[in-house]
Amino acid sequence: MEYKSLLKRYREQDAREIFAHFPYNGNAGETWEEPFKKLANMAKDEDWSFHRQEFINQYQHQNFPILTNYLNYTFLRLQEEGKIKLSEDGDKACFNTGLQTPRGKDIFATFFRNKQAEERNQPDWTLYAFVDTYSTKLEPFTPLPDIASYINDVNDLVFNTNYEIEANLEHFLTHNEERLPEVLQGNIRMAENVINGELQSLKGRIRRNYKIAIPHWYEEKIQLLLPLVLTNDEGMADLALVVARDDRRKMYRGKTILTMDMAYVDARLITKPADDWLNP
Repeated sequence: MEYKSLLKRYREQDAREIFAHFPYNGNAGETWEEPFKKLANMAKDEDWSFHRQEFINQYQHQNFPILTNYLNYTFLRLQEEGKIKLSEDGDKACFNTGLQTPRGKDIFATFFRNKQAEERNQPDWTLYAFVDTYSTKLEPFTPLPDIASYINDVNDLVFNTNYEIEANLEHFLTHNEERLPEVLQGNIRMAENVINGELQSLKGRIRRNYKIAIPHWYEEKIQLLLPLVLTNDEGMADLALVVARDDRRKMYRGKTILTMDMAYVDARLITKPADDWLNP
């Protein structure tokens, strides 16, 4: 069966579309995020929450929104690659989260089968534990499952400064106007002019710091994220422009614009972004 998500993503979602239930004890001070809190504490230190006010409002009452998004889309990629591993008896499941402990040991998610799932309209699996490679809970899964793979061509990871950037701004600005800074909403022509002005200087900045172009997973392939500084005098990016390489025409084709939270979640699937412009 192909699942649409690892965990419940919205209240009305059909339980049979969800891979697993993530239980917690409900003790004082605990919330549904307790399993993800434990995972965050196991893994190398990383900020899994948003700090910009607009994103805080969007993810109210969530302390680990980046982590839950990361796990969900990592699971979907692993499912696509056939890397969700079952025990010989079919009653246990496991996948590699792609995260590591501070000592560099892979962290795995393990599950047990819910044998009454169909009759009770529940997910097929229940989280057993997040464990590292030292754990005996991994004995049914030999060899251990591999991490999700996204990179087939290393050229996808670096912006080719010999290529031009061409973006059909009017097309995707019209369909994503709500992502623009408020001052540019309602005036697509002004937004187009401001972004075109930013693109003129962008290649020069990339030549001086190739890390500005950040790879991410979008439309089932590696594309690049480029920062668009449109309204901020301090140089903070307002949006991320998604570009796809077109070798035939020696250009990068603008695909869409993403808000910073959308861009970070997509980029984090491959690796933790190292550049300062894209962060929570």
